[in-house]
Amino acid sequence: MANDPALTLPQVRAILRHNDLATTGRYLNARVEELFDALQAHYNRPRVERSIAPGYDPEDFKAVFGG
Repeated sequence: MANDPALTLPQVRAILRHNDLATTGRYLNARVEELFDALQAHYNRPRVERSIAPGYDPEDFKAVFGG
């Protein structure tokens, strides 16, 4: 049940009558294939181009955030 995408963890917790969500979390198992697919999807997504809103000085951003 814990790996069923149709059920939320709070729902599974209630069904199993666990007092703590961490107890329910013990039943979560990530399959290697799912991890690989998720990582592939993450790295294949286009990167967001960061931009500074008009009116802000780019040098101020460099001073605060580095770069």
